[in-house]
Amino acid sequence: MIRLGFAVRALGRPGLAAGSGRGAPPHLSIVLARLADMLAYLGHIHVGLYRVALALPPDEAFPQLVACAPQLEALAARLALQGVRVTVHLPLGFSLATSDEVAATAAIATVEATAALLAALDARRPPGPAEGVMVAHFGAAAADAGAAKRFAARYLALSPQAQARLAIEHEDAGPSLAQILALHQTCGVPVVFDALHWELHNPEGLPLGLALGLALATWPADVRPKAHLSSARSEAHLLPGRAGDPPRIVPPRPGQHADFIAAGDLERLLRAARGLPPFDLMLEAKAGDLALARLRAEIARRAPDLATQLS
Repeated sequence: MIRLGFAVRALGRPGLAAGSGRGAPPHLSIVLARLADMLAYLGHIHVGLYRVALALPPDEAFPQLVACAPQLEALAARLALQGVRVTVHLPLGFSLATSDEVAATAAIATVEATAALLAALDARRPPGPAEGVMVAHFGAAAADAGAAKRFAARYLALSPQAQARLAIEHEDAGPSLAQILALHQTCGVPVVFDALHWELHNPEGLPLGLALGLALATWPADVRPKAHLSSARSEAHLLPGRAGDPPRIVPPRPGQHADFIAAGDLERLLRAARGLPPFDLMLEAKAGDLALARLRAEIARRAPDLATQLS
């Protein structure tokens, strides 16, 4: 079975979102309270995969984890009971491949703190592999010859707990999926397959089924892999006027995510996934839970044989 999930906001319940949002990150206790509210909604709509928006301040992360221990224990029990997998996407400015040693030190601290948080949320599950994982971008240009070596060295220097919970996603620019797969060969970091990024940036011409299969094979045998699916936004949108300027119509940016996901995009991915190991599929659509519900209904109507693969 392939489990579907969504990220951050629940549009079906206005105001319900688990995460830090923009600006200064709130105290972890507030993020955890929002996550508890989200868990109730996830149970109502029968979703078992969710991405929380999280930005732990490196200098305060571990004291906040200690202060929130009772909250974490209660949430861990709920997660184990509901069978919900919680994941994190690290901030876009994060990079283990950077040439800036100060930024790299902060990135390592972020990984270690986030791994500790995810381990606490998994603490009440039966003994076994890590459920909660964090996903990072490579964060360096493809032309930076030393970036892969820096990433590999820093990844291998992480604690075993952090290594077990960190995965890397290829992007729609920079190193291709094939180059990120080569990085896995160097240090063992698992690779998150992103269908839209593969479509936009695939200079090696890897077919969909092969690209997906190679990425899934980078994950340890006992850990359920993750993949991302989104559709490219094709419509223009109205940008409100600011500071006296009139509103204007803005075309979509290359690679911009659509509000919903085209059922054909999911259908194509599911057909390519036949014969491959099961995985979790994060839907990166701006409409979040509404996009997930609509996609379930459309696939059940269009391709009932494929709908049986989903949960």
